[in-house]
Amino acid sequence: MRKPCRLPHAATASPPTPTKGTPMRFTALDFETANSWNGSICAVGLVVVEDGQIIERKYWLVRPHVRYDYFDNFNILIHGIKPGMVRDAVRFNTLYAEEILPRIQDTLVIAHNAAFDMSALRHILLLYRIPYPTTRYLCTYKIAAKTWPHFENHKLNTVSDHLQFTFTHHNALEDALACANVLLAALREKNVTSPDELAKAIGMRIGTMCEDGYSPCSVRKGRG
Repeated sequence: MRKPCRLPHAATASPPTPTKGTPMRFTALDFETANSWNGSICAVGLVVVEDGQIIERKYWLVRPHVRYDYFDNFNILIHGIKPGMVRDAVRFNTLYAEEILPRIQDTLVIAHNAAFDMSALRHILLLYRIPYPTTRYLCTYKIAAKTWPHFENHKLNTVSDHLQFTFTHHNALEDALACANVLLAALREKNVTSPDELAKAIGMRIGTMCEDGYSPCSVRKGRG
């Protein structure tokens, strides 16, 4: 059973105003998986944005955990990653400690369909017996649905087409870049300057993750 996080400003409807002079910073994260188990991460894309500018972009192939080190044909058809491509790749526990955690700890994380990516992260951390990070997160799928309700759907490729952003879908880095673009576009559309202001404007509850558990990102109906 999950336990809700109790962070200083976790997911409130009226988050505190960021300290003047503090840069707006967030990390866009995307995972691709080898098979139907959410934690079978085989690729990671990560983009760090500060004050509206991309300051870092990272991509890694990952060797899935030994218990789940196999690829389903369905997943290969989606992302094109095959077993031989990750044979010598880093395992997630090493990559997480050295590269991912420093870029998500105490930082706002965003993902498109964050329920999947945050679930993948929780599953693999539990498997490796690694504590959850302390972070807040937003789902850009839900942000897009509240910001542009007239779009025919709010899949990443559909939203990006409307925003005239070209990318290669299901490449983890490209998906992370597209995700970051969705958030930046939503900030402009709603005429706000921070993700916290955006969440308040569209009635979104910011998700949280911490060592004690997690609380999902959600939106209230009838507001946007």
